[in-house]
Amino acid sequence: MLESPLTGDARATLNRYSSKKAVETLLPLWLQFEDFLRSHSLSPASILDIPEDTLRAYASYLDHRDCHVDDALVALSAVLLVCLHAGYNGKILRSVVIPRIRRPVENRLWAAFRLRTYQPLESSKIARSRRRLAKREACAQDNGRADTPSCTQRP
Repeated sequence: MLESPLTGDARATLNRYSSKKAVETLLPLWLQFEDFLRSHSLSPASILDIPEDTLRAYASYLDHRDCHVDDALVALSAVLLVCLHAGYNGKILRSVVIPRIRRPVENRLWAAFRLRTYQPLESSKIARSRRRLAKREACAQDNGRADTPSCTQRP
């Protein structure tokens, strides 16, 4: 099968900066991205001609596709790595994220990082509301008994 100019550009970029094993791993993920481009009738001449909005659309596509979160992260990371090695603006690439995918947040208990979703799950919203309601009720009961410093009223 004849290789597209964009795939040839990606292969040359990966060969320049990566090992043969990395090329074998990353190129199939790049081909998935090219399939996405073709399905949206886009055919950039080179990697640097890929619009920023297209990368964001691909990230959203990965978000809504029925696949595991880790698979989506690996697929997007492979595409962004190829773009970075090709000379794409790194500041733009850093801003391309999968909307619902997790980001690292420092965990105060273990001084390590845990993952937190950008959009909290419905169950965590409900649990947080219950905790707030229970705290308010406890403060209201305590305020009825005596003035306690743990239940300060906020304006």
